[in-house]
Order: sequence, then C-alpha cells, then structure tokens
Amino acid sequence: MTDRYADAKAEMQARLDPLIAERAPWLYSGKPHHRLAKWAMMGLLRYPTTIRLGAEFRDAPTVEIMRRMTDLIVRDVQVEGMEHIPATGPALIVANHPTGIADGIVVHALMSQLRDDLFIYANHDMIRVLPQTADLIAGVEWRMEKRSHAKTKATMDYTREALAAGRIGLIFPSGRLAKRHGLTLHERPWMASAAMIARKFGVPIIPMNIRARNSALFYLLDAIHPTLRDVTLFNEVLNKRGQPYRITVGAPIDPADLPRGEDAINVLRDRVLALPAPGPDAARLMQDRGRARLVRGSEGLA
Repeated sequence: MTDRYADAKAEMQARLDPLIAERAPWLYSGKPHHRLAKWAMMGLLRYPTTIRLGAEFRDAPTVEIMRRMTDLIVRDVQVEGMEHIPATGPALIVANHPTGIADGIVVHALMSQLRDDLFIYANHDMIRVLPQTADLIAGVEWRMEKRSHAKTKATMDYTREALAAGRIGLIFPSGRLAKRHGLTLHERPWMASAAMIARKFGVPIIPMNIRARNSALFYLLDAIHPTLRDVTLFNEVLNKRGQPYRITVGAPIDPADLPRGEDAINVLRDRVLALPAPGPDAARLMQDRGRARLVRGSEGLA
C-alpha cells in the first residue's frame, strides 16, 4: 500500500466516521458491548469496502465517480417513457425514493444517455464526503432540526444558477427512503419544495416512478431500531448489483396547472405513484464494454 493511498483511506475514514456517529452515536460510546456491536456492524455492512472506494474516489472528478458507481451497481434496469425527458432546457424530475443513494445513481445513468447536465437534490453529507460532487449535488438538509436560513438560501442559489444554465434537476420530495409495512413499501409524506421550485422558476415537471427495494437486512435492522437502519445506507448502495430497477417516466406537467398551496405536492405525489410499471417492450439499460447503454426493446444498442 502506497503512502498516498494510506493517507487517502485515513482521510476518508475521518470523513465517514462522523456521519455514522451522527446517526448512531451509541456505536462510539466506548462501552464494551457497543464496541463489539460496532465491530460486527462494520464488517456486516462492508465498511472496509466503503473506505477503500472512498479513498479511490477522493481525487477523482465527479464524472468518473458516477461512471464507476454505474459500472458497479447498474445491471438490471428497465425504463419506459424516456421520450418525455426534454433533450435540452431546464426541467425538474420529481421521483419517489425507494432505496436511497442508489436511486440517484441509477437515474443519473439513465439521464446520461440523453444529456450531461443533470443535478440532484441530495443530502449535503455527500459533499462532506466527496466535496468535488458539488458540481452534481444541490446540497439539502432534510432534517428539520438542522435546517437554517443559510442552508436553505444556498440550496435556492444553486437551483437558480443551475436552471438558468438550462440544466435538468432531480428531486426526491420525500427526502427519506420509503417505509416498509409488511411486504410492501410506502412512500413517506412529500415536502412541498418540488412544486414550489417548479412554480417559482417556471420549469416543466417530469414525474418519475422508481420501483426497487433494499435488502432484507436493511428492513430487518429498520424493524429493530432506526439508527441501525441509517448506518446501512452505504451498504445499500454497494449491494445493488443484482437489484432490479423498473422506472416509468410520465408526461411533463406544467406547474401553472397545479393547484395552489399544499394540494400541489399531493397532486404530484399521486401522479408519480400512479404511473404504471414498464411494459414487456421497455428499454433496458445495459453494460456495453464498460459503459452503460440504453437498449430499446429488441432493436439493439440505442
């Protein structure tokens, strides 16, 4: 191991450990049984692999990080309705959020087939780990208790600049992963920001329904305690190699057609969740010589 790589791993550990401690502080209490639990959890949740990848990504540009993550996890994606994505100009994709970080990676891989200017509203913690991703991530503080005027203003400034440049955004209005009830997933309540942004900047809304699941381990830990669930999120990115994603894109919605007030976000939520699953002739996103390519039915590479 070179000194440079060792330094990168140490630096990445110093970036990641505080995020884990914020979500599950008891793991760092120093008590013997908590130390044992931490040791078991870090192995089970592929912490060493996360640190290794983080070290490799530390100095990589965002485009290379996303290419490698796509190559790592995007294997079984079917999509219908890509013709509804505008090839140019500002727009806002509004989607449900079944699995977490992987949702953004998969949609980014899809969007890269059409355009290279996507930006994603995501937890600001991503930028804390990999600061260079600020060219892709519009940092958001979803936790109400940690929001501030300065953070909200920074997000809106990013939005204004990105949309003025003609970029297309992706937002998950629930801000959190879908909740499991029995064997089914239920989208959490949506925050009004998506409708507000689209109306404020006058950009079309592209509804998108994502059908996917996290691992059984994730839902088991969720049932035991939410802090256990929260520290699995890195693992839930790395384990998506065989996870099917079924995505449907709906027709654009003019924000002027939405009702005023909180009813607007409820209408958007209903429209997204009502989109049907892709049909048997849906396009597939496949790996072709190290790159993701969209294959349209039986036509071959798009």
